[in-house]
Amino acid sequence: MLSKLEARDRFQGVVVPLATLFNDDLSLDVQGTADNAQWIVDRGARQGNSVFLIAGSGGDFTVLNLEERKQVIEAVAKVGRDNDVPMMAGVQSTDIRDTITLCQVAEDQGVEIAQISGAYYYTVQAEDTVAWHEEVAKHTNIGFSAYSHWYSGSKYDVPAEVIDRLLEIPNTNAVKWGSPNIDSYVQGLMKWSGKAALVNNGSLVIYAAVLGCKAWISHVPNFYPEFCWRAHDLMDQGRFGEAQEFFQGFMAEYGRVRGAIGGKTAGEGIFVKAAMDATGRRGGPSRLPSRDAAVSQDARDAFKRLVEAHAGALSSV
Repeated sequence: MLSKLEARDRFQGVVVPLATLFNDDLSLDVQGTADNAQWIVDRGARQGNSVFLIAGSGGDFTVLNLEERKQVIEAVAKVGRDNDVPMMAGVQSTDIRDTITLCQVAEDQGVEIAQISGAYYYTVQAEDTVAWHEEVAKHTNIGFSAYSHWYSGSKYDVPAEVIDRLLEIPNTNAVKWGSPNIDSYVQGLMKWSGKAALVNNGSLVIYAAVLGCKAWISHVPNFYPEFCWRAHDLMDQGRFGEAQEFFQGFMAEYGRVRGAIGGKTAGEGIFVKAAMDATGRRGGPSRLPSRDAAVSQDARDAFKRLVEAHAGALSSV
């Protein structure tokens, strides 16, 4: 198990919620899912600029059964191991037995950190969350990323003091942090930066980097990884003004198109796959409740125009 400081030093760059692909009959496309991870590696993913998040929310874990989640972790983890890309795996479940099993599978496959949260269907209580993590820790030596999963499920905005308690559990070596409360969000970024692997899961990407946060979440590398690597390089060099201008030059329009899809149907994988399809990659269909019919041709065209225009500008830098 990585120590907090070892995890801090290893887990840097863009954390990519890898898309989980399905065949046209909606069966799991294990090879296609692994091939997507390999494509990102072939474009330049490495330790220092990228982290793989396997079967997370962006990987549609909520519509995968336990066996499918295991298959995805095993297939993608091989790509990560072979190329020394740091890895996290989503292990959330409303059944703690499944969370324990997924932690054990991920650990066996060389995944260093499990993205873990307490139960997310019922109203969440602080003591329940701590007890959940403590029980899982009895059954695995994988690292844990304490996770404020405030934007879906139970809408639980994890207080900083609860994150502090989770960090006392020996397994916990990372924090995936965001909050709808701006004061809490910024205080968390300041509090844990430098003390563990800290992944910014909020909107203030450049400001978080100013505060010392070295890792941040983005779906974009599933179809345009060079954007994220350039943004990371600028932040890493302390060129924060340039980074902000560069970042917003892409993300403003991307957020608009993504939001138009998200306003019509549930899920995260659906807009990622739409962008993949639009830019010549195979994203493929989504399982319900994500409805492919909610993705308009206008949205697909907008993704294509955005990446083509931005990539053209990037190539001239």
